[in-house]
Amino acid sequence: MPYSFFVLSGEHEELARDEVVAISKSYDPRASLNSESRLVIARSAVPWNKIFRRATFVRISGNIVGTFSKPSEIYLPVSKPVSFACRTINLSSRKLDSSSLERQVGTILNQKWNSKVSLSSPHLTVYLIITNTKQYLGYSETQLVPKRPKKAIKRPHELDWKLSRCMVNLSRLKEGKVLCDPFCGTGTIMLEAESMGIHSIGIDFDGKMCDITKRNLAENGYRSRVINSTYQHIQKIKDKIDGIVTDLPYGTASKSSTSPKKLIKDFLSIVPRKKKLVIMYKKGLFEDLSKAKKYEIYRHKSLTRVISVS
Repeated sequence: MPYSFFVLSGEHEELARDEVVAISKSYDPRASLNSESRLVIARSAVPWNKIFRRATFVRISGNIVGTFSKPSEIYLPVSKPVSFACRTINLSSRKLDSSSLERQVGTILNQKWNSKVSLSSPHLTVYLIITNTKQYLGYSETQLVPKRPKKAIKRPHELDWKLSRCMVNLSRLKEGKVLCDPFCGTGTIMLEAESMGIHSIGIDFDGKMCDITKRNLAENGYRSRVINSTYQHIQKIKDKIDGIVTDLPYGTASKSSTSPKKLIKDFLSIVPRKKKLVIMYKKGLFEDLSKAKKYEIYRHKSLTRVISVS
């Protein structure tokens, strides 16, 4: 199986690594992944660009050939490109003369290919990835940035799109599966799911929020179902959904007369078994999910959010 590499952006590193793992294993359960610093290397039947298009916190990705100790050893098993460029990614703790290394490797490859060097829009980019333990050689064709869903209406305290997208990926749902967000708000999680080919059903007891979600979905041509009801409606559609991904309301975001702690407890008591569950909640509100994998997202001194995956 081929090897791929993923250089993480540096935001929420543990969450970012696990997101790449979740996407990879959703398509190929036998995939093996290793990481060092902000570099994740995957051995999988899944093409790197399929994972890259979904991943939230991956900055650069491509195929990986192996390691090298000096530029003269570099060999790339690819056809002659129309144009190319060399890029150094220094993930090590030592200083590195990146320009000199790129020139050396570029000269060697140019002698082999006699291709045009293009720093602005190369057909092929060669990556020299340096960590504290190894020097990796990778490459990729032009990377297309996924198109972002648009919102007709926003709210100041709505969930960040990056965390929404990451939560959807942590659910390990693939294209064609159905996700339910029982506290859909303005529809951020649903928009991210639909943008990746995952169907979604939203529920919210606030009719105005349901209208906003419908507007935001329509802005992108999505026809997801939005239900004006309480989260208990999940019990009526449990056979139609494959996973639940949601941001549980708290504080001023919760208009329910039920306290946030009781709301979470009651909600979890009706979640269908054997359905993937990814939830976000305010730290301290609920700590009973002992078997779940948790990630803390610090906001400010009085607010830390928790993403729980079970």
